[in-house]
Amino acid sequence: MVYTVTCNAALDYVVRAENFKPGTLCRAGEETLRAGGKGLNVSVMLETLGVPSVALGFAAGFTGEVILEEIRSLGIAEDFIHVGGFSRINVKLIQEGRETEINGRGPYVSPGAVAQLLGKVRALPAHSLLVLAGSVPDSLPRNFYAQLLADAARPDLRVAVDAEGELLSSALACGPWVIKPNIHELSALFGARPRTRREVFDRARELCARGAQNVIVSLGAEGALMAAQAGGELYVPAFRGKAVDTVGAGDSLLAGFIAAKEGGATDAEALRFGVAAGSATSFRKGLATKNEVLDLLKN
Repeated sequence: MVYTVTCNAALDYVVRAENFKPGTLCRAGEETLRAGGKGLNVSVMLETLGVPSVALGFAAGFTGEVILEEIRSLGIAEDFIHVGGFSRINVKLIQEGRETEINGRGPYVSPGAVAQLLGKVRALPAHSLLVLAGSVPDSLPRNFYAQLLADAARPDLRVAVDAEGELLSSALACGPWVIKPNIHELSALFGARPRTRREVFDRARELCARGAQNVIVSLGAEGALMAAQAGGELYVPAFRGKAVDTVGAGDSLLAGFIAAKEGGATDAEALRFGVAAGSATSFRKGLATKNEVLDLLKN
């Protein structure tokens, strides 16, 4: 069974404002409001692809209730912990094809709530897949994922981590099954952007040497590559199409990879399926449907 953890769930307010000018009154041309957060996106995409999951995390206030109502309406099981305050609102402004994001900080998560999450992870069925994705509220430490995995003491779990900075780097010592930084997050980890695909592979290999069993690097319009601790290297170019909205594309890639692996696919097949899922999401508004992913693979 797959379990996703979203510590900093959000309401994503996506607005298109082609005539946006700072310091002036601007009108939205088009707007949507949807549940967000990397772990929730992975759960939604897994459900779309026919793989059930249970969504864990923290929810707060009226925004948290809206988030959970949407998740339940999609048929996704959730076991969120309710905390004080309100779940964050993320503003994503799209103007002339460019995206500007203002992400909220998130609610206060008490030590008691952290203990509840730890108890849920300790109680997961043997050999479950645990996905730790996205940021954490400011009230939690920057190495929270590493602490959670160390305190849970569950070496039988397969763990996927999709995060940035210290949240990701500190978790490497726990030997995650797969991590999925994008090219910008990889560049930040090493202090410089790799100039060639070979350099991306080399840095992915360094992350394998630091503990990750598999490293998938999403490259945006160039697709994705994967390096394995066991020695393999794979590259899949992005599928052809016009990018409309890239929000959730990386989460779709990870969900597609997981869905394919849960179905018995090889790493090469799973990476290709993941890239198809990520590409399909970038070609539309919102997360892709299963048919859109399959159509890309077929064509």
